[in-house]
Amino acid sequence: MTTKTGALKTPIGDDAKDWQCLTCQIVVRSATLPFKCPRCGASRVKFIISGEAGEGEAE
Repeated sequence: MTTKTGALKTPIGDDAKDWQCLTCQIVVRSATLPFKCPRCGASRVKFIISGEAGEGEAE
């Protein structure tokens, strides 16, 4: 997390991940975090890595 905003840093790597939009639930397969949702236009802060527990959630 960045200390200034609390936002998660964009993962860097060549392996593709499944990013899920929390607004419309579409899953986008990409190595990097999408800038916006291709279906609903939600910003990148609405994406999580599909299958991972969020902050404060039980695993």
